Amino acid sequence: MSAAADKFPDQKGRTTRISRVLDAPRELVFEAMTEPEHLVHWHHAGDGWTTPFAEADLRPGGALRIGYASPDGKESFVLEGAYREVVAPQRLVYEMTDGRSVITTLEDSGGKTKVTIELTLETENPEEMQRQGWSEHLANLASHLAKA
Repeated sequence: MSAAADKFPDQKGRTTRISRVLDAPRELVFEAMTEPEHLVHWHHAGDGWTTPFAEADLRPGGALRIGYASPDGKESFVLEGAYREVVAPQRLVYEMTDGRSVITTLEDSGGKTKVTIELTLETENPEEMQRQGWSEHLANLASHLAKA
């Protein structure tokens, strides 16, 4: 990581956790979190960003690639990583190419699903901004599941 990108060095190696209860059964939530035809509909933060493509080889060592595009189309980037653990429908672990991990657990809650995401923070953006972005992902997932 370049020095310019290391704006919040105190976050290096630290994790944060975000949880939300979704009004959908755990199997459906797991499917929406792992299948590209679902991912493209919700896996983005707010402010008009979109997900033009998603690829997921759902097995340990399998690749994950999700593309993001800004509302004006002038900015884009790709989240890339590899699955480390896949335990349907309760747990997903993947590591991004920069070495940070994302651990997602899904707990049955009487027909609803409690999703908890624990992620290693990056050092380019403040923790609160990262928490907000991932929280927006879960809000988008909730909206997508309401239509499913």
